[in-house]
Amino acid sequence: MINGPISPPASPLENMKTKPVVKLNPGHCRTVVPVNRTSDIERATLTLAKAFVDSKANDYLMKKFVNIPIDEPVSKMRINAVLHYFNTLYSDKGGEIVEANDFDAVAVWSAPGRHIDQDYTNDPAFNKIFFDDLHDKREAILQDIDCYYLFIIGKDLTQPEVRGSVRAIFEHYKQKADAEGVALVLEAISEHAKSVYEYFGFKNYYTFTYGVGEVDSNGNPDPNGEGFVGYLMLYYKGDLPGATDM
Repeated sequence: MINGPISPPASPLENMKTKPVVKLNPGHCRTVVPVNRTSDIERATLTLAKAFVDSKANDYLMKKFVNIPIDEPVSKMRINAVLHYFNTLYSDKGGEIVEANDFDAVAVWSAPGRHIDQDYTNDPAFNKIFFDDLHDKREAILQDIDCYYLFIIGKDLTQPEVRGSVRAIFEHYKQKADAEGVALVLEAISEHAKSVYEYFGFKNYYTFTYGVGEVDSNGNPDPNGEGFVGYLMLYYKGDLPGATDM
């Protein structure tokens, strides 16, 4: 099982405008899209940067993770540098960086028994929400079941004609999870992301808010802001032992 807090994801699929459609060949059969491990972290980051270019929630999280004040102006290049740092951190510590359709989609996972603890920030309230509370909820739901943990997933939104990439990654990891008897765990950081994950078979087990009293729903600094809404979501083939108590 997981011995400490798993670091939360950036902003998975928040900006995907429509539910993914599987790429079809002229005969209307599903085209098999290979999922590949990659060590090309720069290219992986480039895909993710394109996926989250307009994500205010992702910007907020990247700033919080490295203790940048919320009201400090930060360029998108700097945000992407933070994202690249975490991608390399996962790679260095044995995480699984995968791509599909020639980097049309990229995902960053930690594997069962090889989870990656993230350093606390200098904000105790944020740490409680994003590290302590989410860790405790995961532990209560999973109990003795381990998991693949999704730090981030995104699709290159500049090429909408390429389809099936995100589905391929999720189907690949669902098959791995089923075969190994483990779960898939992620946090969706928007309502739209939640609906996309539900489409791929994930269920929400815990709803939480973050950034309250720091930013409004558009990420603008606001001491009275409502912040963002997130969802702890899991996929598991069987019955989760702690789910009945939620």
